[in-house]
Amino acid sequence: MLGSVLVVEEHDGVRSALRDWLLTSFPPLRLREARSMEEALRLADQAQLDLILVNLELPGPNGIEATRALRKRHPDCPVVVMSMTDSEALRLAAAEAGAAAFVSKRELPSTLLPILDRLLR
Repeated sequence: MLGSVLVVEEHDGVRSALRDWLLTSFPPLRLREARSMEEALRLADQAQLDLILVNLELPGPNGIEATRALRKRHPDCPVVVMSMTDSEALRLAAAEAGAAAFVSKRELPSTLLPILDRLLR
């Protein structure tokens, strides 16, 4: 049975598109949404989560810092980092922060589905 996913994305349009895609691809998923690291930490502390999707380019503390903080507080919950910018340095920084995967937003539809399928099922 699928559980709960937290999407941490500051852009309303991107968050809405992710919500629609996730709910269509993984019914009956329970989805929570945050716009910042602070909101993500608060929501993560209030719910049992099975996966967290974090945008790298968050306002304030970035997605690497958010990943590090989320993994420290919830070590059993995988975090997937998403970014429009894709480089080996960013992928390494995400992995060092504890991310289970790094996904380029440019390749989101083709690469995120198999990653989420593996992590959620």
